[in-house]
Formats: sequence, C-alpha cells, structure tokens
Amino acid sequence: MLKHWLLYTLCFLISHSILPVVAADEKPQTATFLKTWGQQGDQPGEFHFPIDLAINASDEIFVTDHLNDRVQKFDRTGNLLAQFPVLPNPGGLALDKLGNLVLAHIVASGSSRHKSGDRISIYSPQGKLIRQWGKPGKGPGEFNCPGGIAVADNGRIYIADQTNHRVQVFDPTGQFLFEWGKYGSQPGEFGGKASPNSRVGGPQFLAFDSEGNLWTTEGANCRVQKFTAEGKLLKYWGTDADARGGLGGYFSGFDGKPVKSLTGPIAVCIDQKDRLWISAVSGRVQQFSPAGKYLRSCGEKQGTAAGEFYAPHGMAFDSKGHLYVVDAYNHRIQKFAVGQK
Repeated sequence: MLKHWLLYTLCFLISHSILPVVAADEKPQTATFLKTWGQQGDQPGEFHFPIDLAINASDEIFVTDHLNDRVQKFDRTGNLLAQFPVLPNPGGLALDKLGNLVLAHIVASGSSRHKSGDRISIYSPQGKLIRQWGKPGKGPGEFNCPGGIAVADNGRIYIADQTNHRVQVFDPTGQFLFEWGKYGSQPGEFGGKASPNSRVGGPQFLAFDSEGNLWTTEGANCRVQKFTAEGKLLKYWGTDADARGGLGGYFSGFDGKPVKSLTGPIAVCIDQKDRLWISAVSGRVQQFSPAGKYLRSCGEKQGTAAGEFYAPHGMAFDSKGHLYVVDAYNHRIQKFAVGQK
C-alpha cells in the first residue's frame, strides 16, 4: 500500500453563503456504471497509482501512470492502444491546442525509483518529448508539487502550483506570463486550513468552463473557486460536510482507518452544460451547478466494488458524454453514463 503522504501530492469554511447539504434520506439521481479496467502492476494496461487522464477528439484516452513513469493510451472500451515512457513521476495532464500532452511531474517518495519532479513537459501523442521547463522553487516558472493543468482556448497553459498555493500561467512555449494566489483562507487564497508546506492545501486541479473562466479545487479548505483567465475572483463555495453535497470526509483506504489529514475535493471536470463534476478524498464523485447546488453523484462510498472509489482523481468526458474517472488507489479507470440531464 502506498504511504499516506502520496495523496498529499494531489490533493473554517469560507463562502458567499453556506450551501445546503442534501439530506441523507433524499434519494439522489445516480449515474450508470458501465465498466472498469486496470489493476495494480507494471504490465501493459496495468497501473501503479494513475493520477489524471485526458481525451482527444478521436476519443483516445491518455492516462498518467505515476509510479510506472509512463503514459498509456486506451480506446473508449478500455483496450490498450499504446504506451510510452515519460519523465519521472507524471501527474496532472491536459491536451494543448495541437493535441500534444502537457504533463506535470511531482517529486515522489521512496515508493518511486526517482526523486525528480517539479517541472512541466510537453509530449506528442506518439510519445516524443517536445519541451520541458521548471525546477523546484518559489520563483516564476519554478514549482513545488505542480498538480492539475488546464489549457485555455488561446493556448495559454495554467498550472496548479500546489504547495506554492498559486496558479501559474505560461505561453505555449513555456514562457512564464503571470501568476496569482497565496497561502491563506481568504477569497482568492489557497490552503489556509493546512500548514503552509502541506501539499493538500491547494489549488489541486483546474478546469475551464465555456466562458473561459477557471475553476480550482482546494482540498484543505473544502471549496472550489472561480476566477477569470486573468485571475480575478468571481465565486467560491463548498462545505466540509461528509454527506451528499459536501466536499469533506476523510480517506479510509489504508486498512479502513480514516486519515484525518486527507480531506476535501481533488479534481474538477466541467460538462457541456457548465456543470461541475468534483471528485473528493471521501470517495464521492458529485455533480454541481455553477452556483454550488448539488445535483447527483456517481460514487457514494469508498471501496473496491464497481462504482466505488478510493480517492478518485482526474476525470474527463468522451464525445458520447460518458464520464471517465481515475480511481487512483484502486489502480483503475471507471466509466459511467451520465446522460444530459
């Protein structure tokens, strides 16, 4: 079993208003489980702590296989199409406007064969390294555990610089443009409920909506925040409740014992109607309106059965509207039909 700290790499309530949590006796709308693939290992089609995935226009699914130092490519049915090695410890993943893969690399622990990370790389879909940049640090273009990635329509690359508690923005060639955010719990800040050096503070993952605004998850503060592409705060919401509609709850994947240092949302994915799908340490994958209203879920508890999760991470939709979820600690991908409700 991986050590507790590995979840840190990715992952007092502040809100305009405290959003209601759905009562436990209400029956939520649920998504339909379709299939799963993968298991722990290093053989083709297996995973050792997958973190993120991205889907191109041809519905090819790319997955970062963190401790195997590779990216694997699948079709929509889970059949392996290709695999290729990448720089050590890949995590966050996005596709640029040319279809190339933009990867974040994080420093791993003794579970990894390498101690290198804190950089960004770009690979072709065939696995050719195009460029890389970054090093450990706090300055412009430096990183401390970079996490999720989002690419804007104009090609700019947005990086969740997790332990530096900021978002950094680069042009398509990797040139630093600007940044925003700092440690704290005030609107526009990140991670104030964790220690300044904690990787669970956030921001963790990023996603753009149809209007070009950027949403961020923030594990320790159990909230999401919405910014313009220039970093102006527009909205924030979330509760730390361990219930439907809440973003709290502890990870229990280590022998069933709650890990109270691991809580909150991990990844955010936005569907065609600008509704947010948010994965959480508690094993929930939930859908919300942009205003924060709970709509439904496709995961209600932690576990290893079909439709259950241990720390679900990255998510993405294919052209048919199916949702794919990286079930990180179960070392697999799960696929759901979520419709267009």
